[in-house]
Amino acid sequence: MDKYNIILKSRQLGITTLSCAYSIYLAMTSSNTTCLLVSYSIDSATAISEKLKQLYNDLPDALKVDLVANNKKELKFVNGSRIICATCGSKDVARGLTIRFAHLSEVGFMKDTVDKQLLAIEQALTPNGRIVLESTANGLNYFSELFNKAGRKENMYHSFFFSWIDDKVMFADEYKMFSQRYIDMYGKLPAEDELTDEEKGLRLQGATLEQLVWRRLKISNSSEESFKQEFPSNPIEAFVSTGSNVFTPKLIHERLQYVDEAKAIRNRYNGCPVSLLPWLKSELSIWALPKRGEKYYIGVDTSEGLSQDYSAIQVVSSEGVQVAEFKSNKVKPFQFAEIVNDIGIYYNKALLVVEKASAGHTVVDKLKNDYKYSNMYKYREYDARGRAKKKIGFVTNGKTKPLMINDFVELFETSQIVINSKELLSEMKLFQFKDGKMEATVGNHDDLVMAFAMALVGIKSGINYI
Repeated sequence: MDKYNIILKSRQLGITTLSCAYSIYLAMTSSNTTCLLVSYSIDSATAISEKLKQLYNDLPDALKVDLVANNKKELKFVNGSRIICATCGSKDVARGLTIRFAHLSEVGFMKDTVDKQLLAIEQALTPNGRIVLESTANGLNYFSELFNKAGRKENMYHSFFFSWIDDKVMFADEYKMFSQRYIDMYGKLPAEDELTDEEKGLRLQGATLEQLVWRRLKISNSSEESFKQEFPSNPIEAFVSTGSNVFTPKLIHERLQYVDEAKAIRNRYNGCPVSLLPWLKSELSIWALPKRGEKYYIGVDTSEGLSQDYSAIQVVSSEGVQVAEFKSNKVKPFQFAEIVNDIGIYYNKALLVVEKASAGHTVVDKLKNDYKYSNMYKYREYDARGRAKKKIGFVTNGKTKPLMINDFVELFETSQIVINSKELLSEMKLFQFKDGKMEATVGNHDDLVMAFAMALVGIKSGINYI
């Protein structure tokens, strides 16, 4: 655990029970310590309170520190320590407290005031205090935004994900019961060669045949989408959106089952420019080195480098395989231009498709005039006399954006491209058609999606001057 922790999980994995036990340990071993356990409803807070008391009562008498208060809201010990159970409502639950440990349960189901409550609790933490936010998914909301930001290292929280596959205890009796029911229905459990591709992927993650049968029967009673929200096998499939997904989630999940087979290259630089080496540990991922004579296409989406939107680069081979990706929200446009230039040269002087909006003008200008990069995509523009002029770069507008995104969707859903980036797949999952626009859901990014779509524009153009 870090000081700030956020957990996305499958249902009923015992995280809350663990936090109750940890709170008792802290309260009994350190005097004048306050622990806070917060839930989204009165019923849920009551259940946590009962769980807390059960754990305390089950301790051997020799270990117990005596209580001076024992009610629905708190356990108070003779050493001055307290464990408070509360509901996340309009009342400030952290007022006047100095908190050693805080656990917020099912944050995805908390009301709109959760951000204010969380800020107050964070401010009340002791220097060595810790906070754990935990929830199953509940669509796209404050929790999903906070968790996704943690995964992108855009906030102070350390993200954890726990799958239903990892638990072999909580539903053990149900696994056996469902397996027997399946045998009664079909005569036997499914053989390995009778599993679907997705089930085979879950097997690789450690799922047993009993767990897969349990999953099949659970889905038969509801839907695959509902099951994945309650029992996700990876973070991306957990958050079921309320809008209209541009990319089919099922196909994204299928690719996710195998994306780890493509390992990013970390120790074989093979002529990689020295300027790119510092970025290889995090911002730059390379899945395939450049091949002699191969043509490559690079999509470039530029930000201002102010920790908001990202500057993104996608490198795609002429065969439609993603070979490299760059993503950073801290690089300035003039620095980004150098990175684009070096990656472009490294990949056989690839065709660059650079989006010109905002800071993209700076990148285009430096590539053309400072680095003399010649292999760049051009668009046609007409002057007042109707004469055509070609200008370097790519302009995203109401006409070009739907075309490029729809081309991306078609190539992905007809299996004509290979995506190796989990981050890109994650952005695709949260890329929606809403209110007449194609864009990321609120609080999320689409920089990688746009950069990849522009790389495909380059491929479609058929232009490459090497």
